[in-house]
Amino acid sequence: MNENYDISWHRSAIISDQCDIGNDVRIGSGVMIGKKVVIGDQCQIGTGVIIEENCVIENNVILEPGVILGPGVIIGNHTKIGMGARVYNSVKIGSNAVIKIGEIVIKDMIYKMVFKRGVWIYREDALNHKS
Repeated sequence: MNENYDISWHRSAIISDQCDIGNDVRIGSGVMIGKKVVIGDQCQIGTGVIIEENCVIENNVILEPGVILGPGVIIGNHTKIGMGARVYNSVKIGSNAVIKIGEIVIKDMIYKMVFKRGVWIYREDALNHKS
């Protein structure tokens, strides 16, 4: 872990010493962070979140309580993942995505998207064409 930044974590959090955590990150109670995880700046990691090895979480990401990220997951900037959501192994989630409470994500999300009740309810591609 990087000791030079403002990182706040609950004493019950279990954080591998083989991860890199950015500036102004808040980590809640009962969080588990595996080896070789990279967490960007200004992220919020809620209570009971599990982040398995080799995940990359970019800047300004919110992981609400109970979120589970499988190994190798990549989360883009300004993304919010709702309480209790699960993201399966090696899934890539693009920037500005929103995943609603309790969802299970098994496919990549490369656009700005909102995922609710097992379907994408809104999508905007890189050229800002809505579909």
